Amino acid sequence: MLVSVQEYHIKSKLAVAYQLIHSPEVSRHIPDTDLLREYSFKKMTKKYDKVYIKPDRGRKSRGVIRIEKGKNGLYKMRHGTHTQEVDSNDLWTKVKEIAGDTKYVIQQAVESVTNGGRHFDLRCHAVRVNGKWKVGGICGRLGQRGSIITTSHHGGTRRCLKRFFSRHLGYSKQQSLNMKRRLDKCVLNTVRRVSQMYPNLIEFAVDIGIDRKKRIWIYEVNIEPLTRGNFKMLPDLTLYRRIQSMRRKAK
Repeated sequence: MLVSVQEYHIKSKLAVAYQLIHSPEVSRHIPDTDLLREYSFKKMTKKYDKVYIKPDRGRKSRGVIRIEKGKNGLYKMRHGTHTQEVDSNDLWTKVKEIAGDTKYVIQQAVESVTNGGRHFDLRCHAVRVNGKWKVGGICGRLGQRGSIITTSHHGGTRRCLKRFFSRHLGYSKQQSLNMKRRLDKCVLNTVRRVSQMYPNLIEFAVDIGIDRKKRIWIYEVNIEPLTRGNFKMLPDLTLYRRIQSMRRKAK
């Protein structure tokens, strides 16, 4: 059953994920996602070796927790710069201590890492120009070595997509072209669906991961996307200027 957006805050990750899960063109790109409760936590940590726990209305990756199944009933829990090993019997209590009364979601972890082992995602910006959705730009976002966070506020760096594909993922020219076409299609299908929920909004950003098998995964959709922390940080400002120009024509 589709979830009415009125039931959730306008910035809810969960409301958007639930809508996309029920969209045939997009559902295969959505990691398993649920509201964080004791039942869903135990189910997800049993089903997956790694999960992420995120504030439902958070921004800039604040408050993200990563939990990874280890040996002998121990789990590795990372929160910010802090990492600790936690016994399975104490894990839910530790998570609740961090989450408190804040609404969180729990999500299947996707291993989106470069050939060099650094975590990455792609920031994909789309704008509605003269009633038609268009991809304004896509850039790579690299996390610092050893970090699971890719945002610039946590030391992440930005890379032009073509160079990112060849240098960090080892794609050939043809593989890069094929992936770019797949990304464009995925992003446009996503924003068309989300725009039905928020018809007055004229731009979205979609954060995407790619696993080792080249499968595309949608992490989340940003309904108030910024460009200065992403495209404005690229060495070449062509995409930044393109998006700014599209914004002026947006409707």
